[in-house]
Amino acid sequence: MRSHGIVLSLGNSARSGCIGDAWDAAHEEELRSQIALAKEAHRAGVQVIIEGAGGHIRYDRIAPTIRRYKNASRFPLFVAGPLPTDIALGLDHIAGCVGASAAGAAGADYLCSITPAEHLGLPTPGQVRQGLLAWRIAAHIGDLARLGLDMQDRTMAEKRAQMDRQGQRMSALDPEAARMNGDEDGVCTMCGDFCALRLMRRYLKGPR
Repeated sequence: MRSHGIVLSLGNSARSGCIGDAWDAAHEEELRSQIALAKEAHRAGVQVIIEGAGGHIRYDRIAPTIRRYKNASRFPLFVAGPLPTDIALGLDHIAGCVGASAAGAAGADYLCSITPAEHLGLPTPGQVRQGLLAWRIAAHIGDLARLGLDMQDRTMAEKRAQMDRQGQRMSALDPEAARMNGDEDGVCTMCGDFCALRLMRRYLKGPR
């Protein structure tokens, strides 16, 4: 493994199956075993990622769980999910995005996406894409909170202030989704005559 540069990902078998399954002795023992194996791998010159804090974790427990892992070891943490609610069947990619953003903000190093088919069956390619886009959003939110990486958001804010519709689409995470979900004529019709930007521009120009 060392000669081929392989990275070991030490799995998270004791991950919670519902939000009522709080941290317990099984989780604790698994973490101790993972750290022991990771140290042994490092002694052999093999890189390691620890998987943990995955599955279902109630929202208020996500950050403390991440900190528990990060305080226990210096190895990178890989998180599958986590899902902060059990009732989003068919929409678990949305619920999971919420949990993943909290995990990223708390210090998780790698995030693993899930799809709308989670708990239901194998996902289609389209569902895999939905999951990946949701987790790109989650990763960005985590980076915003933890690292302050907000240049993309600043660019979007500037394009909105300039009422630059095309610029907004091109600054979006998924320009195609922005195009498909907007108005065909390229003008925002949500506020109509009460558009805050148009009204403010008119006000700042003063009486003619």
